[in-house]
Amino acid sequence: MRRITNPKHVNVDQVGTVVDYEGEKHLITDVGGGCFKVVRLRDGYGRNVEIKKINRR
Repeated sequence: MRRITNPKHVNVDQVGTVVDYEGEKHLITDVGGGCFKVVRLRDGYGRNVEIKKINRR
């Protein structure tokens, strides 16, 4: 997976990981500013989610 993000971003190491968000599995594909770009594995639906919503656990 190619990283589009600046490698100096604090959360760049989380790109490519699978997370459980809203009860479903999502893949983090990009990070920038205060948001992750996540893609739902079930159907490929992509959306931006704030980092603090994913990392609050």
